Amino acid sequence: MDILFVSANSRDKYIDIEREHRTLQKLVATGGHSLRVLPAAEVSDLRDALRTNEKERAFDILHFSGHATQEEGLHLRGEGRRKDFLSGETLKELLKGSGVKLVVLNACHSEALAVSLSEVIPATIGTTRIVRDVAARRFTRHFYSALKDNATVKDAFETALKQQKPSSSPAFMHAGRTTLRRIDHSRIRTTRSITQ
Repeated sequence: MDILFVSANSRDKYIDIEREHRTLQKLVATGGHSLRVLPAAEVSDLRDALRTNEKERAFDILHFSGHATQEEGLHLRGEGRRKDFLSGETLKELLKGSGVKLVVLNACHSEALAVSLSEVIPATIGTTRIVRDVAARRFTRHFYSALKDNATVKDAFETALKQQKPSSSPAFMHAGRTTLRRIDHSRIRTTRSITQ
């Protein structure tokens, strides 16, 4: 499992990205996995990483932690303390041919963006509503732990969903054309799309 962790915080809507980063660090530290980090990511950082990955295939998973909206796409860092945005269409173009097999958008209201990206990425995960930091970290921990234990994306997703409070409606949704086992390029099976 090779993950590119992209994060961008906002000065007006702070989220605890560092703890999510730490959660991923602990999971990959068990061996056989890698984590590349783009903190305070700018559009050019993500563009360069995806273009480089087209040739080097250094990561299979793009995990974004930050803010997103359907209208503006991913909220990244701009010059100084300003925001910059990466639209869903631009991100979709950057992801084509990048070698990424799974995109996890751990950002509030990222469902539409995840569904759109599933046109070019085998599996995507987004959120259907506002997600608290604790719930986002819990999802990350259980989802990647299950992947690490050789679960398919679908099974890992369902395992992580079971860890949410039973009284809440699911905050996460999964979309995609395929189910991946171990995010291995050689093992791709077709399955139905899931939206919750």
